[in-house]
Amino acid sequence: MQDLYKFLTSKCKERGIKIETLPERFGFKYSRTTIYRYMKGILRITKDIQALFVELLELDDYEKAQFAKLISLSSFDETMLAARSKLDSFLFEPPSVQKALPELECVYYDQDKYLRTTDEIFGMIFDLSRQNEFLCEVKVIGCTQGDTLAYVSGFTHKLLDLSPSSRVEHLITLYEADFLQNTVFLLDILPLLVQGTYKVFYNELPSDKNVKAMFENSILVSCQYVVDQTPRKRCYVLSFLEHAMPECIVFEDKYMLSFWMRSYARLRQHYPQALTRYSLSILEDDLSNLESAYDEFLIKPNPCYNKIPMDAYRHFFDRISSDELRGFVAEMIHGGLPDEAEARAVIDSMLSGMETRLKYTYTHKHLDIYSKEGLAEFAETGRISDHFNKLPSFDKAEVRGILTYIRDRNRNPDDPYTLYLVDKLQYRYYFVIFKEHGIFIECNKNLADRGNNICLHIDNCNLLEVFCDYIENHLPVNHALSDEKATAFIDELIEKHC
Repeated sequence: MQDLYKFLTSKCKERGIKIETLPERFGFKYSRTTIYRYMKGILRITKDIQALFVELLELDDYEKAQFAKLISLSSFDETMLAARSKLDSFLFEPPSVQKALPELECVYYDQDKYLRTTDEIFGMIFDLSRQNEFLCEVKVIGCTQGDTLAYVSGFTHKLLDLSPSSRVEHLITLYEADFLQNTVFLLDILPLLVQGTYKVFYNELPSDKNVKAMFENSILVSCQYVVDQTPRKRCYVLSFLEHAMPECIVFEDKYMLSFWMRSYARLRQHYPQALTRYSLSILEDDLSNLESAYDEFLIKPNPCYNKIPMDAYRHFFDRISSDELRGFVAEMIHGGLPDEAEARAVIDSMLSGMETRLKYTYTHKHLDIYSKEGLAEFAETGRISDHFNKLPSFDKAEVRGILTYIRDRNRNPDDPYTLYLVDKLQYRYYFVIFKEHGIFIECNKNLADRGNNICLHIDNCNLLEVFCDYIENHLPVNHALSDEKATAFIDELIEKHC
């Protein structure tokens, strides 16, 4: 409940207590996310938790009465329910047909004042991309609401198709207490994630803090190119103004460009980067470190490569040919073709790391959400959704071993592993959620080349809470098959394909 959250945060501020220090002040009995859920009213505050806050904040009798009343009135945040619905549609409903956007007229300043449409302005930039040595830097501030994002993302996609070496940075704001708005932000920017030169930066603000940037909801486009062996620079600043016609200024003056870019650089200092491109080795290390410390939720059509039993992997790598092994390693490390000894050394190191990660699934809670469609595809083809292109398929015996391993772990009440099986995921991305930490979102192989390893990593309590609430409270009731039906389905796949 917003009033409860405001009360507690204001009292912390009055007492000089930083929110991030609360776990330590409570003797590390509760995580940062759990305390956040209590403060938001998502978790019911018990008498014990109430007493801890009263003691820590040294509340007087009047403040104690206020606190007690707010606890009694606290209810589930309605923006969380709306965020549930948004995430549910994203995962389970077919993508809606993208509506054609109307031409949007802008006030256009280029030595004089004109009217131009956004299509005309973007077309000018696309025309420049045909010039020699063209390179474009795009800075997007906000532009995440409604049709504005559609205009911006359409421009960005086409620009990066025409000029893959161009670069895009996107600054967004996540609000502390608005679950729906943050979820909309996140899901709307994901289509841009597939562009390897697209980077996200974000900050966090209280919902009631009205912060206006100098060029909020704007695009800064700086184009470099060569004409008749002469370097040129042409810049566009397009602002989507609230309740007014958008405006665009065009210039080639280097001092004007310096002014805009320095102003943007100062603004970006307040936006930490969400990583959007990983080398596979760094990604593996980060995921392994997080799996050693946190419970994990996974949303993916079929098993992740680190959930494959080691017996299946060893059998697999013992039987494939030397050429297949070397080709796979070359693809994985993005290097030249290694000799067999080098390839075997890489595989041994990889398997050692995966064995360590697999062990963590026995020491921390791991909940995997697969689809019937995804598991059926795996059973039929022997290929998981993020299978490397040059890696051969698992054979029938290996598929049987993998499916049996998943089935038996899920049936074991003493195993911290749980499987939720749903009918079908409208999967375009894979979600890895670490409780108490944050979210990794990866592109599937149909959206990005394997070599890109494109991944969005966001450490934000509000978004984390949306995903945890959805997986723990909504999905099992509304989409997951019972354990009996999940077991029966896996047995059918084993009988039919193995």
